[in-house]
Amino acid sequence: MTGLETSLSLGLTYLVEAGELSLMELLEKMTYNPAKLYNFEAGYLAENGPADITIFDAKADRLVDSHFASKAANSPFIGETLKGQVKYTICKGQIVYQN
Repeated sequence: MTGLETSLSLGLTYLVEAGELSLMELLEKMTYNPAKLYNFEAGYLAENGPADITIFDAKADRLVDSHFASKAANSPFIGETLKGQVKYTICKGQIVYQN
């Protein structure tokens, strides 16, 4: 079952929109905290630091379908409309995903 590809939208829909977390709290839990846990130099923006970023529209609706980048094509959220749509992912200064 795939999960990473829907995690941001699920967090925005069920945590931020529901008032359980602020947007900044969600982003910290999905970026900075995991990087810190595994001692990665990532999860933050700083001058001369790593600039691996995801640009997303937090208000855009997204219909979850069965077309995932991973080999798994099953998810309990197929058919649901969630908040948040990733527009770009940039790694090491290069656009690696564009929607």
